[in-house]
Formats: sequence, structure tokens, C-alpha cells
Amino acid sequence: MIETCPSCTRDFNFSEGQLEKIEMALASLKGGTLRLKCPKCFESIELLSDGSLADWRITMPVGKGKNGPAPPEPPDISWLTKGGFKEEDRIRDIARALVLIEPGEIRAKVMGALVESFYQPTSVDTAEDAMAQLQMVQYNTVVLHSHFAGEKLRKMAVHDYMMRMPMAQRRYLFYILIGPEFHTLYTLEALANSANMVVNERDVEHFKNLYKRGKVDSEELFSPYIGVLTENGTL
Repeated sequence: MIETCPSCTRDFNFSEGQLEKIEMALASLKGGTLRLKCPKCFESIELLSDGSLADWRITMPVGKGKNGPAPPEPPDISWLTKGGFKEEDRIRDIARALVLIEPGEIRAKVMGALVESFYQPTSVDTAEDAMAQLQMVQYNTVVLHSHFAGEKLRKMAVHDYMMRMPMAQRRYLFYILIGPEFHTLYTLEALANSANMVVNERDVEHFKNLYKRGKVDSEELFSPYIGVLTENGTL
């Protein structure tokens, strides 16, 4: 695990809890990298699964030769005169995601995209284990394949559980359905299935970007409703 930022060279002061979550995320990597943000200079940092730095700056010569790459710009320290850090600039807790997809390429791509998006994904292989996870752990995101565990979506206990979940809990959980029958990012289809987002499995290789877009679309759709609930003190 690196101890200093490669951009500003300042030491990291992670808490034990933050280090544990970062290590868990690294252990879940199935290829790709884990991206963090330096709390000092705000530059992105990418780590390999062993905790080492995956960054061009440690392998490419800086400023050597006539055509060598230019060194990076000095970090912006204007925040020193603006009252220090904002709360949201700190490294955030790693969110949890439950992936209910049969083992294989689709699950691997979804898990990898979630890790790259700084989530801690968990996967199970049976409907019983899925129900146990949903009832014991508070997840931020649930991804369900429409043919999970050999069942059809309308007969899945997991899907029924998601549809019947109390709204006080459900509104904070992002529910994604993946399957060959869905039309990617089709909001009406998602709403008809009590989900926040649907993805056709042929588009799963773009899951990371689709997930970002789906979150934005969902927030735009439901933010007026959430605003009214907040104003009336019911949220």
C-alpha cells in the first residue's frame, strides 16, 4: 500500500477503518484498478490489486530527452486561503453492492465495473443466500439478472422482496435488472419492473458508464418527489 501521494508527495493519514475498506476493495479486484482521490491535492490515484501504484508517472521518464513528456503541473493549493477542506473532499466510505448473477463473463464485468466505481461488491450463487444477504446487510446497490438461479423474474423471491420493500428503505437503494429481454436505460421498462435501471446483457461491457448515467437519470426523475417529502417533513 502506498503511503504518499505521487502528485504532491504528502503522506496519507488513513484511519484504520479506511485502510480496511481499501484493502477489501483491492482484494475484490478482478483485473482493472482501484481509483482513489488524494485528500490533499485532489489528484486521482489508481492502485493495482497488490496496493502498488498503477500510474504512468512512475514508469515514464519525466522531462528527459527532446521529446520527453512534460512534467505535471504543480498542485493547486488555493484551498489554503479558502478555509481548508470541504466535508465532501474526504475519502468516502466504500458503498456496498450485491450482485445476483450466475458465475461467468457477465458477472465478472459487472463486479469489475463496480470495483472501479469504488464499490465493494458481493456475489452469491443461490436464491437462499441472496435473501439472507438482503435481510442482514444494508446495500446501496443491488444488481439482479432476470434468469438468476434458473428462475424467471416474476417468480423470483428476490425480485418480489425488492418490490415489497418499505419505501423508507427502498428509496435509498439503487436496483438494477440485467437480462436479454431489457432495453438498456429504458426508464419506463425499469419502472414497470420496480427497478431504477435496466440493462440488456449485450451492453454489459459498458456497465460502468451505464451505471453513472442511470444514477443521474434516476436522480433527475425522483428529486422533485424527494424534495416535496423533505419540505413536508415526511422524509
